[in-house]
Amino acid sequence: MMCTVFATFFLLGVVSAQTSLQLSACVNKEQNLEMFCKFTPAQDPKLTKTCYYMTENKLVGSTNSSSIPDSTFKNRATVAIEENTCKLLLKGFSEDKPKNYTCYIKQTAMPVSAVAVVEKSKLQTCSAWCVMQHSGVALLLAFLTFPLLSELL
Repeated sequence: MMCTVFATFFLLGVVSAQTSLQLSACVNKEQNLEMFCKFTPAQDPKLTKTCYYMTENKLVGSTNSSSIPDSTFKNRATVAIEENTCKLLLKGFSEDKPKNYTCYIKQTAMPVSAVAVVEKSKLQTCSAWCVMQHSGVALLLAFLTFPLLSELL
């Protein structure tokens, strides 16, 4: 029983200490690509956060105004950080074949990245439920923690 309690707190501690990224994508009503890169903010709030998206070694967009996007995406992509989510809006999204999109979050010297394969025919329409559906870490923790805690009762 003591091992069960220890394992539960260990799992919760490890998950909360990691700088993880959760990347999700959807298509809005206007057929524009929206990507959401949820990250764990750095402990030091004074650190500057930078976010950028790339595909096929081309810069799609960045929160850094001095970074110039590839000509393919110029004036079409908007990147913004809101709380702990970096959002990409790519207008005129018409890709027929799947592409890898990578989200980079830089809070310290080393950026953290996450990759998602985006295929327009398989993307869901954007809604609040769609965004929550891709945030599976909390659900995974609930499934892992509940059996451990139920043994204590």
